[in-house]
Amino acid sequence: MQFSSWILSTIVAISLLAPIARAQEPASAPSPAQTQTKSTPANQTKSSTPAKKQASQPTTPPKDQEAQKLNPVVVTATRIEQPIADIGTTITVVEDSQIQAQKIDRVGDALSEVPGVQVTQSGSPGSITSVSIRGATSAQTLILVDGVEVNSGATGGFDIGNLTTDNLDRIEVLRGAGGSLYGSQAIGGVVNVLSQEGQGPPTASLVSAGGNRATSEQVATVSGAEGNLGYSGAMSYFSTEGFRPVNDNSDNLSGSTRLDYHLDDDTVIRGFARYIGANVSLPNFLVFDGVPLDPTAHDRVEFMLFKGEIEHHFGEKLLVRASAFFVRQDLRLNAPPFPGGTVFGTPYFETDSIPDETRGGNAEAIYTWAPGWQTLAGFDFKDRWVRSSSSCTFCQPVSPFGPGTTTFNARRQEYAGYVEQEGSLINGHVLVTGGFRVDGNSQFGKEVSPAWSVAIPITKISTTLRGSYSEGFRAPAFNELYYPNYGNPNLQPEISSEYDGGFTTNFGERASLTATYFSRRVHNLIVTVPCKSGPSCLSGSEAGNAARVDVQGVEFVPSLTIVKGLTLSGNVTVLDETHKDAPLNFAKAFLTPPRPLRVAKHTASALLQYVRSANFLPHDRITASVNYIFVGDRDDLTVSGVPPIANHAAYNLVNAVVSYAIGIPLKHVSNEEVFARVSNLMDRRYSEAFGFPAPTINVLAGVKLDFE
Repeated sequence: MQFSSWILSTIVAISLLAPIARAQEPASAPSPAQTQTKSTPANQTKSSTPAKKQASQPTTPPKDQEAQKLNPVVVTATRIEQPIADIGTTITVVEDSQIQAQKIDRVGDALSEVPGVQVTQSGSPGSITSVSIRGATSAQTLILVDGVEVNSGATGGFDIGNLTTDNLDRIEVLRGAGGSLYGSQAIGGVVNVLSQEGQGPPTASLVSAGGNRATSEQVATVSGAEGNLGYSGAMSYFSTEGFRPVNDNSDNLSGSTRLDYHLDDDTVIRGFARYIGANVSLPNFLVFDGVPLDPTAHDRVEFMLFKGEIEHHFGEKLLVRASAFFVRQDLRLNAPPFPGGTVFGTPYFETDSIPDETRGGNAEAIYTWAPGWQTLAGFDFKDRWVRSSSSCTFCQPVSPFGPGTTTFNARRQEYAGYVEQEGSLINGHVLVTGGFRVDGNSQFGKEVSPAWSVAIPITKISTTLRGSYSEGFRAPAFNELYYPNYGNPNLQPEISSEYDGGFTTNFGERASLTATYFSRRVHNLIVTVPCKSGPSCLSGSEAGNAARVDVQGVEFVPSLTIVKGLTLSGNVTVLDETHKDAPLNFAKAFLTPPRPLRVAKHTASALLQYVRSANFLPHDRITASVNYIFVGDRDDLTVSGVPPIANHAAYNLVNAVVSYAIGIPLKHVSNEEVFARVSNLMDRRYSEAFGFPAPTINVLAGVKLDFE
């Protein structure tokens, strides 16, 4: 990457705006993405803190009520409702209002605008999409849906490519280790995708859109409350032919629902359900130089989640809640042989079936001793199960070059207890949080993860200082432990320690700046190492604990309101990440690179957004935005394998959206909106991973109708 390109990207990002990626803003800061009052987090009751509800029936303010610019309340950082400015850790809230303004339909696209987060998609929509926070791997990034962990037991990560934004209230992104509250996989951070709670009179909406490459999108949502029951739900269908000339189509059917039943003023029962069924073609299934596009390879992905929860207030001081959940992910891949699809001169085929299940429960109690002093105690239990079966040309039951089948079954139980104490010192001038978590695992034993944080609001200069320290770990995934001819059952968990510090300052009500420095060290990093010869070393390599990763960096998040309705802001992240004591990689010819694969040293995002009402009609509204994303050069696996690792060039991406809400009330229709979204506006040719070209320009236009 040329230095001038980086300077230009940095200037643009600091100049422009992304209210979607606002971290740690005090209440006085302008926040176009967070202007609607939120009375409750989407995975909790009306109040997660022990204060009685005032009414059992959900209510909502009138639609014409002026939106209030409030300090958003978050739950992911401490598992207790808190204003974001009172938290010493670094967290970003992506509000539904900003998702709707940019017409974002995938969670991955929303996360790509969050500081410190890098999203890597391997091709067209629906293809494998990984999330990295502050340089961590996808297996070190914990993904929650309504508070339920969805990371795969087989791989340790979660493919976020098919997770839609339908029926979302917000996305909370905790940057930095969250192991003291969430256990394994939270080394890099936590992403919590939270559903909308149904409130007020019944409403519904319908979105219908279409565009080039035979792209089609249909979304129906409903929400409201009847008596003590609040409900919300969504159903969507997306399909596209893709942009490759052969076998690039995909489709996605998604549904979600949430029910909140208020038994009385003190007790709430909730239910959550989510389903995703996706078919994704794989034209680049064989990623080798000289191999033509695969005309038949495809996979079928099914995901389902169910969660039940009950919450009760015992007086004004004690709140207790308990939940149980079930998550199933099922991947079925079929890649029959085709002309030209050869590896080492042999026609290649593969079929996979990998069902992956997690079930468990959680119990928590929150006790308020006095204003500003709360204690949280909780217990987690998970039962993980996976059954992996693969048939392929080079599966190795007997020899490394004969067709066959590899299978393994694995199961383990995980249990944990955690305690957290929050305190307000010196009349609220110092806000301190501290706690620890003890995890037990049926495979490797016990891990203890402490953490603390402090926030110091200085109201005279409109500044909040923050600092935190945390430890975490990652349990080895089942593939790393048991996959035939690769797994190593003697692996130890990865162990991390991280600290960060920074500030947020506001310049009146028009501008703010957040700056954060962080440093993390991970021991026992699980990498591919040479193995000793023997019947379990047919491939010559295995998983091993052999390396250490050190990462440090800075994040800058500026924002500016230029004039009423026109907002600018952005974020820039700079990483310095190196492997220490790294062994030979799987190729056994080159050392593991100084930087982890597909992790850019420089990333930036920016958004210019304009909103204006009463343009041509009394109640109409125009919303327009231009989003810019920059991902710097990074090390990646090459397609040819010679050398196996090379520098992958930086890329710049520009997206644009414009919408017009007419606002003419019709019978049963409260609002009509037309919109157009252009992805990859400049039609740049780039790739996020070697061997997987990114989509070309895509134009989508549609209409949205709101019903009452």
